[in-house]
Amino acid sequence: MRVKTEAKRQSIVDAAAEVFMEKGYEAASMAEIASRAGGSKATLYSYFPSKEELFLMVMKTLAEERMSQAHARLTADGDLRAALLRFGEQMLRNLLSPEIAALRGIVLGEGRRSGVGQLFFDNGPAIGWGKLAAFLEGQMQAGRLRQAKPWTAAVHLLALLEAEFMEWFIVGARDMPSDEAITGAVAAAVDVFMAGYAPLAPTA
Repeated sequence: MRVKTEAKRQSIVDAAAEVFMEKGYEAASMAEIASRAGGSKATLYSYFPSKEELFLMVMKTLAEERMSQAHARLTADGDLRAALLRFGEQMLRNLLSPEIAALRGIVLGEGRRSGVGQLFFDNGPAIGWGKLAAFLEGQMQAGRLRQAKPWTAAVHLLALLEAEFMEWFIVGARDMPSDEAITGAVAAAVDVFMAGYAPLAPTA
């Protein structure tokens, strides 16, 4: 009888992340992941019954480690612009990190063929967008933003944050933008968002 441990489970997830990012989803094999984790395929399958389930765990682990840091900066303490700047800078640094960029590259290249795209969206962006939408809805109710569809507003903000670096994502550039570039891009994005979603002036 095999005794499952959290340490072994984490070693498998770490090994899987390496293999997925090096080879992509379809080319990654459970045999290689097991080998890198220092165990057998039987042990691997006792923790994760399928490659899809293992990839899902890799995504969730990265999301918890990185994206939760960004959402923690969304505080409803009155200074909306400052909160969005904090959120935007952390979010953009996360999205530009080699790990997240590699994961998005896998989804972009293989998402339709393998079905991993829907898996990624449902367990990554959709959850994060939902949290941001809920925060923005609270700001709309407080009168700091005009009334609109919170989900649409969240998508608009995220698109503005990524706008200056979209080519970076597409071509897979290796050099991380400077802190100054990220700070400037986030400030510009937040200013456009705040202008577009400013509360409507009361009609006479």
